[in-house]
Amino acid sequence: MKQTNLYQAGRLLGRYLAPFKGRVALLGLLLLGSIGMQLWAPQVVRDFLDAAQAGSSGRVLAETAVLFFLLTISQKALALYNTYLSEDLGWAATNRLRHDLAAHCLRLDMGFHKLRTPGELIERVDGDVSKLAESFSALVVQMFGNGLLLLGVLALIFYQSWQFGLIGLVYALLMFGAQAAIRPQVVAVNHAVRQEYAVQSGYLGERLLGTEDIRANGGEEYVMARLYPIMARIIHWRLRDEILGGISFSSSYMLYVFALVATLGLAANAYRQGQMSIGTVYLMVYYVGLMESPLKYIRRQISRLQRAYAGIGRINEFFEMETAVQETAVATLPTTAPTVRFEGVSFAYKDGNQSSVNGNPITDNRLPITAHRLPLTAQTVLHNITFELPSNRTLGLLGRTGSGKTTLTRLLFRLYDVDAGAIRLDGVDVHDVALSDLRRRVGMVTQEVQLFEATIRDNLTLFANYDRERPFIPDSDIIAAIEALGLAGWFRALPDGLDTRLKAGGKGLSAGEAQLLAFTRVFLRDPRLVILDEASSRLDPATEQLLEQAIDRLLQNRTAILIAHRLGTVQRADDILILENGNLIEHGRRLELAAKSGSRFAHLLQTGMEEALA
Repeated sequence: MKQTNLYQAGRLLGRYLAPFKGRVALLGLLLLGSIGMQLWAPQVVRDFLDAAQAGSSGRVLAETAVLFFLLTISQKALALYNTYLSEDLGWAATNRLRHDLAAHCLRLDMGFHKLRTPGELIERVDGDVSKLAESFSALVVQMFGNGLLLLGVLALIFYQSWQFGLIGLVYALLMFGAQAAIRPQVVAVNHAVRQEYAVQSGYLGERLLGTEDIRANGGEEYVMARLYPIMARIIHWRLRDEILGGISFSSSYMLYVFALVATLGLAANAYRQGQMSIGTVYLMVYYVGLMESPLKYIRRQISRLQRAYAGIGRINEFFEMETAVQETAVATLPTTAPTVRFEGVSFAYKDGNQSSVNGNPITDNRLPITAHRLPLTAQTVLHNITFELPSNRTLGLLGRTGSGKTTLTRLLFRLYDVDAGAIRLDGVDVHDVALSDLRRRVGMVTQEVQLFEATIRDNLTLFANYDRERPFIPDSDIIAAIEALGLAGWFRALPDGLDTRLKAGGKGLSAGEAQLLAFTRVFLRDPRLVILDEASSRLDPATEQLLEQAIDRLLQNRTAILIAHRLGTVQRADDILILENGNLIEHGRRLELAAKSGSRFAHLLQTGMEEALA
């Protein structure tokens, strides 16, 4: 990265504070008021001491004491409100940053997500940003405020005596010099700490999700053995961080002691020679001592900001990631059921060309999406696939595991882009269509159904009703879709109807109910092309019969592609396409292929599809 972390931090804060200019201005005014009172208060004490030494009346002393009390109370109240305002402003600004990071993460292609664990992405989106949010109030109130306080103190000291001012100036310069000397090491160490925490989050997230399999296969010792080195690396970098923090604190405190001793000696000499009153002596000693407080806070916040700098670099690195699936949006899709055509499509997963997982820096080296030459390190999954599926017809897609069936549908949905050839819907290249338009017209249901800890309504609409840019889906439409797909009985049994909350992952639902909810979700979007990826392979026969009725309703007046292992599912297909090792080995009308004794499909029907395609 050529840009400095400080510049990156300033650019990020400037971008996300722009919508809150009024609150930033108010915060600045209150901060100046608080600093002014903090500088004025010791002047009042000096006047009190000089007045007392001069034998002034009790009324004058009382008025001076009341003024000091009011100044102190007002300054503390302003400081408290400043802290609240800066914290609130910091979290409001960084919540927008979280939003943008999460949206950017969702836009990145499947190759990116396959190489990164959910825990690592959560650490990026929330952990790094939380460090920046915590540092915002430190930057505004502690760094900026204490910086102004320090300059004010130095100005007042120099106004009283250049000798005392020189002591304060040398003290401040030496302290900042010491911090600058260790800053690169602190930034590097904290970057390593955040990186290792991301690795730990990713590792624990994966293993906790697989707890049942780990226990069933006796893998506990192996999991813990892999965890210990990760924790050891965290401890290693945390210890280095603590050592650097100790060096920073010790050097700063010793400089403060030396400055205070020099001030006391110079002030005592001036007082003995009658060059200063007792009040001015107090003022000089107080001001030099007061410098320790802003310098101490600045030192601490520099350390915190250095920790945040590591996160800032990671945040900017994340934003610079570009998806391999780019949008051109120069064409639109028809609103009717489309004709699907694959023209010489070849594809290889290039995820291995991306950066390694396990927390290493993210540096993707994807080929441009226009490339037609496959990288030598990638294994071709689909080889020159060409076929056409007419409008309003259903294609049964068959093949052994690993033959390329799911890959073919992922390319159609543009989770990946083809390396050679083209995919067209009614003659329109999917590469020329906005992703939002394509995915609105194409619906996909897989055997892995993702349900969220939210209401039935939110799960079926995928939270669309919270997005002002998307059309509102009324409850009547949701209920109509539920009834149309055979879930009326189940829905009537729910305690709170559409407001019933599901558990994360669909816990408490049967596999069939979860699958039917996924069908309802797609049905509500009313896509013109439907892809069912082995959607009924995990269901018992009774539930599958209910699901078959839902499939029939879903496929009406739509073009469809069915990936299936069961004969019953294939029977509704108009056409059959069989893949083997990424090659198209048979394609034609289902009835014709079934009647043709030498066809591969007829052989599958005779031997049993479930066994032959396992």
